[in-house]
Amino acid sequence: MVGDLGREHALVHDAAQEVLDFWFALSMEKQFARDAALDEEIASRFGALRDEVLRTGAAEWRDGPDQLLAAIILLDQFSRNIYRDSPRAYEADTLAVELCRLAIERGWESRYATEERAFLYMPLMHAEDIAMQRLSVAKFSEIGGGNLSYAIGHLEVVARFGRFPTRNAALGRDTTAEERAYLDEPGESFGPPKD
Repeated sequence: MVGDLGREHALVHDAAQEVLDFWFALSMEKQFARDAALDEEIASRFGALRDEVLRTGAAEWRDGPDQLLAAIILLDQFSRNIYRDSPRAYEADTLAVELCRLAIERGWESRYATEERAFLYMPLMHAEDIAMQRLSVAKFSEIGGGNLSYAIGHLEVVARFGRFPTRNAALGRDTTAEERAYLDEPGESFGPPKD
């Protein structure tokens, strides 16, 4: 029994390291690009793992900062690559926020490099919840850099609409007239391309 637990921990550790090595070897431009080939590679390499982490509530991924960050990347970032433009892209958001808050509560933030902290906080930026948006801005303010302006932009959208209108089509939600006007404006929309 103890041997089984040790093997399970080692497997999670190795899988987490593979996720982190893959993700942080990519340029920031690549991490945020709409790239069908990258989406396919992530789905092929990490899709089953992402689904397993979601199915289990990341139960085996909460014991260390690296495992927790890898789980967040699987749930938050890889979900958006694997299930781009579909409702499944957002199905792991609540769990990703929970894991982010767990890392904060445990005081693990200082263990991460700045780039890693940005992805630790990304679920807050993706949340359709004003309290999480405010926390996102506070956390991105702490690390500075270009992500702060994106955090503020996300907060403004959720403050204005209570959600991200760019997700409406994927989630089968009706779009209000005000949201349609916003979607028709040129510029950053924080989501799938505007129609």
